[in-house]
Amino acid sequence: MKKWMSIIMLMVAFCVKAQERPNILFIAIDDMKPLTGSYGADFMVTPHMDALANSGVIFTNAHCQQAVCGPSRASIMTGMRPDYTGVWDLKTRMRDVNPDILALPEYFKNNGYETVAVGKIYDPRCVDKQYDKPSWSIPYSKSSKYNYPAEYGEPGLSYYALEDRKKIVHELEEEARRKKVNVHKYVSERFKPSVEMADVPDDAYIDGQIANNAVSYIEQFADKKNKPFFLAVGFKRPHLPFAAPTTYWDLYDRDEIQLAKYPHPVRDGVKLAYHNSGELQSYTDIPPLSSFTDINTMQLPESKQKELIHGYYAAISFIDAQVGKVMAKLKETGLDKNTVVVVWGDHGWHLGDHSMWCKHSNFEQATRVPLIITAPGFDAGTYAHPAEFVDVFPTLCELSGLETPAHLQGISLVSAIENNDEMVKPVAVSQFNRGKKKGYSIRSDRFRLTLWMNDGWNTTMPLGTNTIVAGELYDYKNDPYETSNLYEKSKYLTVKKQMLQIFIDFVVQQNEQCKTSGSINQQLNANSVNNQSVIVLGESIDDKWKRISRNGADAAFNISGNTLEAKVSALGQKPWDLQLEYKEKLKLHNGQSLNITMEYKGPEMKINLNTSDNKRATRIVKASKNRKTQTITIPIADNGDWALKLNFINKGDYAISDLKVLVK
Repeated sequence: MKKWMSIIMLMVAFCVKAQERPNILFIAIDDMKPLTGSYGADFMVTPHMDALANSGVIFTNAHCQQAVCGPSRASIMTGMRPDYTGVWDLKTRMRDVNPDILALPEYFKNNGYETVAVGKIYDPRCVDKQYDKPSWSIPYSKSSKYNYPAEYGEPGLSYYALEDRKKIVHELEEEARRKKVNVHKYVSERFKPSVEMADVPDDAYIDGQIANNAVSYIEQFADKKNKPFFLAVGFKRPHLPFAAPTTYWDLYDRDEIQLAKYPHPVRDGVKLAYHNSGELQSYTDIPPLSSFTDINTMQLPESKQKELIHGYYAAISFIDAQVGKVMAKLKETGLDKNTVVVVWGDHGWHLGDHSMWCKHSNFEQATRVPLIITAPGFDAGTYAHPAEFVDVFPTLCELSGLETPAHLQGISLVSAIENNDEMVKPVAVSQFNRGKKKGYSIRSDRFRLTLWMNDGWNTTMPLGTNTIVAGELYDYKNDPYETSNLYEKSKYLTVKKQMLQIFIDFVVQQNEQCKTSGSINQQLNANSVNNQSVIVLGESIDDKWKRISRNGADAAFNISGNTLEAKVSALGQKPWDLQLEYKEKLKLHNGQSLNITMEYKGPEMKINLNTSDNKRATRIVKASKNRKTQTITIPIADNGDWALKLNFINKGDYAISDLKVLVK
């Protein structure tokens, strides 16, 4: 009897503990920059998000990891940076790269939470068809069903509620089906307006439906007294097209709308920093322009600029009303007393500054995001020091009393919520690429340093002396609109050095943290074309390398920074008696070639590739008295897992650094 009483007591204690854990309401807003009254935009009509900011902590210097939906959302949902997740675009699925990566809702589900997603939380192109099945205890196929009013029906392309537009969409869809081509692509190339104002109720649009579903789940959770919930609600506006009910357009007078304060090139700027607003140009009512960036001073007509800005404002107010609807239900049920609420936008948005539109850059308007956190028992406040999306996962763990997974790359912001003056971290880090060149941007309280790197480099690799090809430096105290690049200004030399050292330290940390990432293996995978990667040397020889010393061969091996050193004192009987074998295999296919580059100093050496069934390929590395970059190309004749071996065939001292592979 005593045994059973003990078990019952433990079960009761567990239930009480589960009840004490706070619920999580996780509200994502697509493409929304920090443009609300609480963020200083007093012309915006956003009473509900302002109320949340006034009851919680508003982070005014928060930044995303990459200013595009897929990578940004993969980072906030895993607490890991893009170079770890391997999601740098809108087509890579994060678990294809990192099958065992831990997602935020997955972790809460594993710790007793009921988890559900309504709307857009992940970018659907970057997860599986179940919207990352491990994340949700309620299947997404169930939570994503909507019930549009019968008199309006479903919007055309899920965006357009106007009847004449839906008619055009449906006719084009029928044409596409008859021609047996991709329906969405066919319609979008022929009819996709950038804005819409329709005299319809909120739930005639998808965001009204998302709010309705969220309200329904809150009602269900209110009936469950012993299990906390993680409710993720992802609104789709103000992403293009700017479609919203007339009510919200009427909140703003277009004649009073101001254009971007600085629609010009940065003085002494870097061309890699810009894009041609290709996302906006994909909409069929955007006038064709030969160039669409400030580099050639070609701008969108003023009337269209004002219409777009007007639509963006209206869409934000529309979403604000949906947030208000969800929060009203939370309060009505009494769940607000034990619910942590997080409101975030996945990245910023250019509204004509530097003559750019949309996101896709490392400028302030693209990386800076809204982030508001309200938590029971904490006072309202404003935190102005750097914060970033990877910090959200550990913050929610601490607020919920859950152990924080040790591998997460962010830092809990709870101390910042408790004391708004405490600096949790010196910088936030963002990144964006132009072709093969990646740009990394670090934002402090006052400055931004953006570094553009050589083709193929990322922070899984050591930072070499010739890695940086261009730089930008901005002082937001004296130049809030980024009018002048200070990177080469002698007055800012000390600041530049300080910021550069922060970045160097960050890269060293990233090198270590990314060792277990599938993104490194993805770069080595021969299924990818033109992928380049550093061979991760490790902290010691035995960390990443297998020693092979036979028939009297003897050598001392060492890792120093990004350099592998070998002192060969005795050779074996055969040329292959002294080798280092890299422990990670390279997946290669017939018809490909492997280009290996390195900085090399030492006697003549061989590079061997071989498979378990004794297929081999060998190349000579020429002797060099001084450090010299060498490139070796090895054609691949067979499919398989190839082992990379360094074959030391002469006595003497060897030094190998910046060892990279490029699959072609």
